[in-house]
Amino acid sequence: MNYEIKILRELDSNAKKYWQELESKAHNYCFQNYSWFENWFTKFRSKNKKFSPCIVIVSVDSKILYIFPFEIKKTFNIKILQWAGGRHADYCAPILIKDFHIKKNDFLILWKKVVNLIPDIDLIYFNKQPEFIEEIKNPFVEFLDNYEDSIVYSALLPKTWEEYTSTVLKKNFYTQNLRKERLLKNLGDVQFNIVTNQDEKKILVGKLIQQKNTRLKSLRINNIFGPKDLDFYSSFENYDLETMKTHLCSLTLNNELIAIHWGIIYKNRFYYLLLSMKEENLGKYSPGRLLISSMIQWSIENKIRVFDFTLGGEEYKKNWSNNKSGLFNHLKLNNIKGLALYWILKVKLIVKSFKGNN
Repeated sequence: MNYEIKILRELDSNAKKYWQELESKAHNYCFQNYSWFENWFTKFRSKNKKFSPCIVIVSVDSKILYIFPFEIKKTFNIKILQWAGGRHADYCAPILIKDFHIKKNDFLILWKKVVNLIPDIDLIYFNKQPEFIEEIKNPFVEFLDNYEDSIVYSALLPKTWEEYTSTVLKKNFYTQNLRKERLLKNLGDVQFNIVTNQDEKKILVGKLIQQKNTRLKSLRINNIFGPKDLDFYSSFENYDLETMKTHLCSLTLNNELIAIHWGIIYKNRFYYLLLSMKEENLGKYSPGRLLISSMIQWSIENKIRVFDFTLGGEEYKKNWSNNKSGLFNHLKLNNIKGLALYWILKVKLIVKSFKGNN
C-alpha cells in the first residue's frame, strides 16, 4: 500500500485539524483524545526542553488512517522515541480508523518507513501499550516484540444493576458490600453526589488531591500529586469538551466528605481515574467500595457500555470486573549510542515480566 507519512514536530493548528478529523471516526482511548492531549502537553511538555513532540500522520489517498502520538525524550545525550502522555496516560496507544485492518507484513513495512523518517533516534521504548484498542488488536503489541507489563480490569456492563450484581459480582463480595453499606448508614446520613457546577468541581478536585496525598504519605509512597497535577485535572473544566466529559462525584456522611472520585466519560466508556477516601476512623466501612458501587450503578442507569478501571491490576478491581487484558512494553535498539541504556531497560523489563507471570 502506498502510505503517505507526515511527521509533525509541533502541536499546532495542523496537528489539531488532522487529529480531530480522525478521532471522530476512530478507535482510541480518552488519553488520546485531543483535548486531553493538548491539556497534558501544555501543562507538562510545552516548556520542557528534554521532550519534543513527534506526531506521525499516516494516510492513503489523502484519507487519514492512523495517528501515532510520539515524543522524543533526551536523556544522557541519548534520544528515545516513546509514546507521549507521560504518567497521566494510563494507556499509550495509536489512534486507528474504525475500519482498521492491516496485515503483519504491511505493518512492519509501514513501521520501518516511519522509523527511517525520524532522524537520530537511539532507542525506541514504548510502555503501557494496551493489548486492545477498544475491541481491536493493537498492532504495536500484536506485530512487534513485547514484554508483558501488567493486567488491567474492566466491567462490560449489562442493562440492569440486578443483572450486574448477579452475574459479575461474586456472592460473598456482594454480601460484604451490603453489610458495609448498612454499617456505614447506621452512622448517619450517607449520600452519593454528582457535582456539575464548574467552580464546585475545581474546589472538590483540590480536596480530592489533598485527601489522596494524605493517604499516599501514610503509605510512604513518594509519587504524590503536585500543583501541576492539580492544575491539569481542574483545568479540564475550562475546556470546551465536545466529545469527552469529566465526571466528579463524592460520598458524604452527615455532609462530611468521605470519598471522592474524578473520572472521564468518553465513547461510552467510564474511566475510573482518581479515587480518594477519608479512612481515619472509617476504614472498616470501606467508603471507597461504596462509592465504586454507586458509580457503576450510575453508569448502568446512564447506559454506559464499559466501566474501565484503567492502570493497575489491584485485586479489588478484579472483584468488580468481568474482563481483563494486558499492557505491554516494546524496546528496540536503533543506534549503538543507546546500547548501555538499552541493556538497563531490558533487564528491568525481563524482571518485571517474570514477576508478572508468577
